[in-house]
Amino acid sequence: KKDIEVGDGLPDLVHTSVCTKALVDAGFELVECRDCAEDGLLDGGEPWHTPLLPSWNPFVWPRFQFNPVMFFIMPKLLTFFELVRLVPAGTSKTQVMLQAGGVGCADGGVTGAFTPMWLMVAKKPV
Repeated sequence: KKDIEVGDGLPDLVHTSVCTKALVDAGFELVECRDCAEDGLLDGGEPWHTPLLPSWNPFVWPRFQFNPVMFFIMPKLLTFFELVRLVPAGTSKTQVMLQAGGVGCADGGVTGAFTPMWLMVAKKPV
């Protein structure tokens, strides 16, 4: 949970039931709420979190950056680029933070504990 919050720059994440209850408590009439990730798969029949899972194929980006070797190499490579001023200072730290967010989202997707596609449709009462 913390990896997703920090890595994606999000506030405290709560369960979908808390979001739905807050909408109803605010006086809205709930029309529909569901996880759109369960509606169907991405093109090619893959779940939404597949692009965030590790791959050893260097031509499958961004998945290649999530394998253990790239976890080790990428921050060092970006730090070198920062030293020679090819990239702005802080790029390496930003990449590590974003990568942690990606791993958190992937882990949450695999286990079913996280969805980025919770849909709530409500009507304002008349």
